[in-house]
This record gives sequence, C-alpha cells and structure tokens, in this order.
Amino acid sequence: MRLQRYINEAKEQFKQWKEYIRSNKMLASAVKVLEKINSKGYKAYIVGGSVRDIILGEDPHDIDISTNMPIKELERLYKTYDIGKSKDFGIVVVKERGYDFEVAQFRNDGKYFDGRRPESITITGSFKEDVSRRDFTINSLGINAKGEIIDYFDGKKDIKNKVLKTVGNPYERFGEDALRIMRSVRFSSKLGFDIEKETGKAMKKMSGSITKLSPERIKEEILKSAAQSGDKFAKYIMLLDKYGILKHILPELKQLQYSKEDLAHHPETIGKGGSPFAHTMEALKASNTKEPLKNLCILLHDIGKAVTFSDTTPGKTYTYYKHEGEGIKLIQTIADRLKMSNKERDSLLYTTANHMKFHKIKELKPSKIFKLVNDDNWDALVSVAMADEFSRGEKFMSKKDFNGCLDVAIKIKDKWGKKEVEKRMKLVDGNHVMELLSISPGPKVGEVIRNTTEFILDNDVSNQEEIDKYIQDNWG
Repeated sequence: MRLQRYINEAKEQFKQWKEYIRSNKMLASAVKVLEKINSKGYKAYIVGGSVRDIILGEDPHDIDISTNMPIKELERLYKTYDIGKSKDFGIVVVKERGYDFEVAQFRNDGKYFDGRRPESITITGSFKEDVSRRDFTINSLGINAKGEIIDYFDGKKDIKNKVLKTVGNPYERFGEDALRIMRSVRFSSKLGFDIEKETGKAMKKMSGSITKLSPERIKEEILKSAAQSGDKFAKYIMLLDKYGILKHILPELKQLQYSKEDLAHHPETIGKGGSPFAHTMEALKASNTKEPLKNLCILLHDIGKAVTFSDTTPGKTYTYYKHEGEGIKLIQTIADRLKMSNKERDSLLYTTANHMKFHKIKELKPSKIFKLVNDDNWDALVSVAMADEFSRGEKFMSKKDFNGCLDVAIKIKDKWGKKEVEKRMKLVDGNHVMELLSISPGPKVGEVIRNTTEFILDNDVSNQEEIDKYIQDNWG
C-alpha cells in the first residue's frame, strides 16, 4: 500500500513538473539539455540558485547545469563556447533553443591561494562531491530532468526554515573566497533569511579578509544588492555593519554613525540612533526604485556629513554646513577606491552636489533649473530628493509640494528644450562676442557667453539688440 502511494505521489509530482516547465521556456530548454545528456548514459542536473528559486516559487532567470559527461563527449552533442579560460575549470557554454547555459563537470576544487579561485580542479564522478564545494546549503541543491530534487546538505530544510548557512565549515568556505561573506549578507537581505549562528561568527571574525578582494568584485556585489527594493538594500547595509564588513568597504558611511542629527528636522531618526546614518537608512526605506545606481546615490547623498558635523549649541541643534561640497570630495575618494565607471561617478557626484537644491527649486532662476533638469542624471536626483524628503514625513514637504517642485522643473525643460537653447545660443556665439567687445580669444569670452546665456533664459530674451546691449552694458 505504501509502495502504491509512493508511486502515485511520484506520478503526480512528475505531472506537475511537466506543467511547470511548459510555463517557462528557459527552464524547458535547460531540461532538454539534461535529457540529451541522460540519453548518452550520463547524469546531469540543474544546480545552484535556480533550484533555490524554483523551491521558493520564483521563476529562475539564470540556469546552470552540472554533469559527469566529459567535455569531449559534450562537444559531440553541442557546439560549445569557452568564457575566458573557463574550459580549464571544466565549464563550457551550450546553446539550446536560443538560450545559453553554463555546463560544468562534477569536480573537486584544489587549494585556494588567491581567495577567489582554486589553483586546480579534479573532475569527479560524484554529484555529492561536486555540491560539497558550494557556498551555502540553499545553493547546493540539484534537480534532474524528472523534477526530482537532490539534496545532500539539508538545503530544502534551510529554505523552509529561512536559514542561511554554509556547506560544511564556514571558515573553510569563506577562506576559499572572501566574497562569500558579502554574498551571505546579500542573500539574507534579499530572501529574508536569518544567518545561522556559526556562519555569522565566522563572517564577523573573517570580515577583514574582504580587503584582499579586488575593488571591482566589491563594487559589483554592492550594486547587485542595490538592485532590490530600498528597504532590502537598507537591511543589507545594516547587516554589513552588524558583521563588521561596512567599515572595510565604505568607512565613510560607517563614520555617519558618530554624528547627530537635529531631531526636530529628522524625527525619523528618533529611537534609531539619531544619526545621519539612521537618516540614510530611512531614506533608503522610502525609496521607490530598484535601479541599483539610484539606490547607491541615495545611500551616499549625505556622505559629506561625515566630516562637517558641528555641535554649535549643545543640547539644541547640530549643523552640517556645506556638506554637499565635502560630499563631492568623499565621492571622488569612494569612486576611485571602488574603480567606478565614469557614469557611476557622474551620477553620484551630481546627486550629492544638488540634492539640497530640489526643495528650493521654485526659488531658483530658470537658467539654474534648466541646468539641473537637462542633466542626464536628473531622474536620479528626483529619486534621491523624494527619498530624502519623504523619509522625514510630510510635515516638511507634502507629496503635493514635491510634485509642485517637479512641475516647475518639467515646465522649464519643456519650454527650454535643447533645440530652443541652441537656437538662442547662436545669438551669443564667441565670434560675435569678440567682435562686439573688440577682444581677443580668451577666458573672458567664455565668461560672457555663460552669463549671457543665463540672462537669456532667466528673462526669456530672443531679441538680438537686447542681448547685445546686455553684453555691452556689462563688459563693454
């Protein structure tokens, strides 16, 4: 009777699996790869994070495959592709029905000498040995072509209990690749899983090893974590701090914990440390974007407060005069340290420099507003300003007031589009300025053009005579 029930349950599970893979073309294509390998007498499994996602009820977006089929045999089934020197590590890429899949041979890793990659690998015939080298139990699962889950390290149990822990000894796993310490925090914040006690102890004790990682890998890991909701990114940052990681990768952000906000202006920080760091975390929680660069801009918008804190009247108020300007200097330091791209650097500099202007936008001259709104990073500034303001509550700026500021900027942009500005600027070109003022090429020409352009925009001028009179009156 038990056997019959087991057979019936297995049939029902297989039926559900078939229905499930029909709903996901990528997954169906991956299963096709498994079936082709199986048909040649070898074993193959979908592995890693995609299995975890399937168990959590999420559609996988990136599927990896492990097999005991030798690469030479695999090359008879598929035209394979090598990514860098991945073939040396038993990994190739195959294409099935338009989808690319990384296929890795079952293997054991040799010793790790660089804290990132093993010096050598050994091909093994055992899937259990293969998954024993993986980072976390929730990533050590496999699924075969029939939808059966292979679980040697209680990964399903840990998913059910929402627990994150390493496969085997955490000190060994983190010693193999220190980035796994940061990955622990990312998975915990993303999935809402608690970090297992011994895993957490090892993370804290080994957090200093992160300084040996390349800046590019650290930046990439931060941006991956920023590509989720603002509240999850805030949790990520706080976990980095809890496990002693933050001070090694973003010491400037850590420094924000040692100053105090004026609670009258930042009531959101009451009971949460009362610091610029607490305000930054609340701003992230108020973020409505999952764009990583925008969330990173929110994270660092007040970074200048780390060096501009002044306790001018003890017990009453605290100030951070010109923290935007100091923030620009710190952003340059951070961008250099993390090897950021020009685009990333420009977005961070622009939003840090201008985040205090948004709520005063109705007081700015049209030329200043146009310069703001016509920048490629304007959308990022809006995200920063929105998170910054709404984190404090509508007592300071209501959504109606915020939208009013936004409307002013959009109207200026619509009125002074690039074509219109270019058209007006033709009335104040360099040759005309030099002829009008009888001067030679030099810095003064640029100064006249900049100021005259602002005059044109601020006063809606299009008359050449009026423009010439302005130039002569001020520089003639």
